[in-house]
Amino acid sequence: MSIAGFAIWDTQFAQAFGVPNPFGEALKSWWLGGPGINTYPQHLDPATMPGADSFQAFFAVFILFAAFFAALLAGSVIERVKTAGLSAVTLVFGALVIPFAGYLVYGSVGPLSNAGTHDFGGAFFYILLGCWALVLVWRAKPRAGVFGGRASEPPMPHNLVFTVAGLFLFLAGLCGYALLNGYLVPGSGYFGITLNETGMGVIVTNLMMAFAFAVLGGLLAWKVGKSPYFLLVSPVAGWIAVSALLDVAKPWQAGLTAFFAPLIVVGGYRLMNGWRLDDIKVVPLTLGPGVYSALMTAVFASGVKQGGYFGLAGAYAPQHASVGIGHQALGVLVFLVLGLASAFVVVLAVEKTIGLRDERVDQGLDSALDHAVLGEAAYPASAQSEVEQAAVALP
Repeated sequence: MSIAGFAIWDTQFAQAFGVPNPFGEALKSWWLGGPGINTYPQHLDPATMPGADSFQAFFAVFILFAAFFAALLAGSVIERVKTAGLSAVTLVFGALVIPFAGYLVYGSVGPLSNAGTHDFGGAFFYILLGCWALVLVWRAKPRAGVFGGRASEPPMPHNLVFTVAGLFLFLAGLCGYALLNGYLVPGSGYFGITLNETGMGVIVTNLMMAFAFAVLGGLLAWKVGKSPYFLLVSPVAGWIAVSALLDVAKPWQAGLTAFFAPLIVVGGYRLMNGWRLDDIKVVPLTLGPGVYSALMTAVFASGVKQGGYFGLAGAYAPQHASVGIGHQALGVLVFLVLGLASAFVVVLAVEKTIGLRDERVDQGLDSALDHAVLGEAAYPASAQSEVEQAAVALP
């Protein structure tokens, strides 16, 4: 991501400013060793690198996105895949697919965002992640014994205290991350990543309302889904559900949207079980809420002006486009096709060359695969007997 990925995203701005060879120039300026990321913004020419301070913050955000999404993608198929195959899949996803997706919709002059498709915190990226996880889970096949009666209820974490502590750290970090997705212009105010007018206080308030109402929805999801797991993940589901509209919605609208997100997770989980696809977390938590967020943006923010960039005119004039249901639906369709098609090609290529599923899973190792690969068991007390049994069973 730091070598070429960010430059892929930045190409949209080079095109908007009429730079010849836009990708080449973006790469020259915005790779890890380029002047865009190694020079203080006040020392850069605003005519060639406008908003350099914001772009340097975006550089960090993109690296965070790549690492976070690669980890989630890996989490959808742990305990059954080869390390090399999984590494190849996540490398392509983080280094190429995410930047190209950002070029399309994350920013103000990308092909979709410049036309009126709105995203603020990454709802379309979650759609992309959900599609990749869906294909990866399908090709990796279920863990041993999952659909022999264990999949009717999601299991609780092995360490609830650490899980809850990690959840709170994640939610706290979102507050800082959310405020990086925009431009603070002295004398004019704060603008979202798609150049729509917004406010930093409104964004943080919307985020707090999303957390609070998502937990209330999580209590209902616990009842419907018959597992406290759905309450535990409800704040994250709420965040994903409002990620597209956080900067253009009112607090009550953000809360109302987030309330129903945990129920969408329950629905996604049941669909995955019905299709015998073994993933309790990533696909149910990202794909449905991501689509929901993109479409709810049109419900509450239709007509909001966005697109273009400061100082430009014509097709890239500031706020020349408007948010609408057509643009949001088009964005969802594009990302579903992009996500499913690219994932199918890459995952199938890895499966046919490096290999994807670790055959040792089908030879009796099951959850002791971590011990076989790393020499360490994730949960020593519960895994020891499995390790000993596997050692006897395997040559």
